[in-house]
Amino acid sequence: MNIEKAVAFVTARGDPIQIGRMSSILWGQKQSSSATKRLYGMQNEDGGFSTEKGGFSTVCFTVNVLSWLDDLRIREGTLVDSAIRFLKMHQKADGGWDEVEALKTANPPLYMMPGEIRTRIWLTACCAHWLTRFGRIEPSGSKGSPASFLLKQRERTGLLKGYLRATWDSLVLFSYYPGPDSDEFKETLRAIESTYKPSELEASNLAWLLTCLRHSELPSSHQLVGQAINELARRQRADGSWSSEDGDKFAVNATVDALRVLRYYDRL
Repeated sequence: MNIEKAVAFVTARGDPIQIGRMSSILWGQKQSSSATKRLYGMQNEDGGFSTEKGGFSTVCFTVNVLSWLDDLRIREGTLVDSAIRFLKMHQKADGGWDEVEALKTANPPLYMMPGEIRTRIWLTACCAHWLTRFGRIEPSGSKGSPASFLLKQRERTGLLKGYLRATWDSLVLFSYYPGPDSDEFKETLRAIESTYKPSELEASNLAWLLTCLRHSELPSSHQLVGQAINELARRQRADGSWSSEDGDKFAVNATVDALRVLRYYDRL
């Protein structure tokens, strides 16, 4: 790997948030004032975040911002509290999440279409992952918890219905409840291991998977972690970047995400 090239790529093409995230990940730099200022400017009055300036808040983008705040080491305060309040406001009585209804008129990608069960499953898993990471998940076993919702959506294989990334994210929740010694956690991990096909994954997918494995407390000595880390390291491109499943427009984010997990697992 060439870390200097990765840093140069993000520095040249990234915005203040992406550069701030990278600096925090690599060098432990304190909260970037320019990144924080931009995030405050992006946050809507309801506490959520939109992909467009002045647009309505979405569950998907708001939970994505939580991952940025984690990278920036912003774990409490107005930005975090308001974003989590928005997410919990959109949690359903069954413990799961759905996208905001307003998205139906905005021609969203299928994975963000409100009312679709596949949307609900992956959003629930993703929200539960990051709320667990921030220590804001509901008490274990509580009525209407995301674990209750997700456990009803599992196939006999241990995978959740729909998108594979939902199963990855759910592992983080199951590491908290029912816990790493539970059948649910072990079955989910076995399902992830059995469906791991690096040739079918972009670098951004590998980084997503590894983030979930790390937040589930799997060590670098775990076989799947080792395989995925080696594959991700191999995928760095000549310009220092890593590829995104959403195209080169998102290569900076993919590169920061890759650096995150490589740093997590002491490969940098």
